[in-house]
Amino acid sequence: MVGWSSGMVELGDLAGLWQRLGGEELRGIFIGLNREQVEELVAAADARRVAGQKLSAIDGQIVAIKGNIALKGRATTAGSAVYATEIEAENAAVVQQVIEAGGIPIGPANMTEFAFSGIGLNPHYGNAPNGLDAALIPGGSSSGSAAAISNGICDLAIGSDTSGSTRVPAAFQGICGYRATMGRYPMEGVVPLGASLDVLGPMARTVDGICALDAVMSGKTLPDNKDVEERAFRLVVPDLEGLGISAEIMEMFEHCIDTLVAAGIHIVRRDLRPILKAHLLFSEHGTLVSVEAREQISQFVDLSKDQIDPQIKARLEHALPMTPKKLAYLRRQRAVLQSEVEGQLKGDLVLMPTVPDVPPLISEVEESIEAFQKANAQALRLTMITAFLNMPSLTLPVDPGKPSHSISICGAAVHDEQVLAAGRAVEHVLR
Repeated sequence: MVGWSSGMVELGDLAGLWQRLGGEELRGIFIGLNREQVEELVAAADARRVAGQKLSAIDGQIVAIKGNIALKGRATTAGSAVYATEIEAENAAVVQQVIEAGGIPIGPANMTEFAFSGIGLNPHYGNAPNGLDAALIPGGSSSGSAAAISNGICDLAIGSDTSGSTRVPAAFQGICGYRATMGRYPMEGVVPLGASLDVLGPMARTVDGICALDAVMSGKTLPDNKDVEERAFRLVVPDLEGLGISAEIMEMFEHCIDTLVAAGIHIVRRDLRPILKAHLLFSEHGTLVSVEAREQISQFVDLSKDQIDPQIKARLEHALPMTPKKLAYLRRQRAVLQSEVEGQLKGDLVLMPTVPDVPPLISEVEESIEAFQKANAQALRLTMITAFLNMPSLTLPVDPGKPSHSISICGAAVHDEQVLAAGRAVEHVLR
């Protein structure tokens, strides 16, 4: 029998956990806490451990659940003060899968209001602290999910990713995040943001943790280490000119490439035009997510309400309605570029930095609409491209102690297993 994870929680640990989460330092990680459910599930996991019965690789482990994902017995707010569902009668489908695998969902975790920002701040419930430096923004929108891991509350979490909302906070906080091919995970019980872009995303301290949680969320079998080690792969470094990547991040990235090549990882440099084309498309025509988000959120709430986070409200107001002709053009170009990526990669995987620069200080963006919007666009610049292209993308730290020192391994749609296997191999070299 596989041994129990060192990350599992026992019933005797809970009093200390609740006390720690009630302290001022970590209070912003969660919007609320489903204590009764957690205590019940921990007791059941304790009994299984004593009996030597293990349900899955995540059995007995706490899994932080983002605040836009339904937890039975709680209202789902999506980080808002003006929106809430009725008390949920059932867990979201993916939460139920976690429970059936022996995992212990805890939440709801804090997040950007309506998941509509890569910055990760929330004036209603406080800011989730960046575990590397609390003065820095945590990244969003899955800020609390990332902070739960980086601050040592748990090793696993579930966020959502529309344009980078698992990967940006993962990069800013020195952990791993994954955006799967759309449709890999069930979306029932999740408050939507952009229907053609939304996907749930596992987050974890390690790539092995991502793989374990992905197997539960997708209903697939977790491959053993031998199968993973025998998979050959090649990484393609695209031309990154014109994407505004800082000198610090490029230096980190080039050093990472040298390290991987020295370890025998096959890396080539090749122009992948769809990546730059997508970036230029956004610059000229606007983004698909801004249109879909405005349409979606306006179905929940009156966008003129003063209680909406002013930063989110400003971004929604900036997302002016797009003509049907322009929207159709964006969607056509998306299909074209997705096809081009698949044709050019031919099974290879992309290696690139996760984010273009280090996270700013909270004090630099919190009060300024202009500074916030500029920092948000920068944070999501690279992850938004791969989301638009429906590329499964794994983010992992090069140096877990340095914010933004993170790389992403991306593949064409449905190449999730190849991306995750490559990620395990790369992490083994870097760690």
